[in-house]
Amino acid sequence: MKMIKYFIYSGICLLFMQSIATADTKLNDALYNQMITEIRCMVCQNQNIAESEAPLAIDLRNKVREMVDEGKDEDYIKKYMSERYSDFILYEPSFSPRNLILWIGPFLFLAIISYYFFRRSFKK
Repeated sequence: MKMIKYFIYSGICLLFMQSIATADTKLNDALYNQMITEIRCMVCQNQNIAESEAPLAIDLRNKVREMVDEGKDEDYIKKYMSERYSDFILYEPSFSPRNLILWIGPFLFLAIISYYFFRRSFKK
């Protein structure tokens, strides 16, 4: 009787551990798929590394997979790619003084053009 309980408890523990491993794999796959769509191919420049078949994109996908499997988080992976390939590799670069013009430039341009056209229309 004790032997049967031992096997039942062992089976339950194994099923529990398997479900945890499966959940972890699904989370890793979700993070991997998200990251490869947010990183730009440096060769193609208009595609993310998920869509590109360039050798560099394949290497970057493998590197992202390796880092995800090691347990690195999204911020670490983005920082690593940004330091190695510049902020251009990310579709949404971080807000920093180095790339301030990327974030403020379109609004500044819109303000200057609007001022020019409104001023011009009031003169007539």
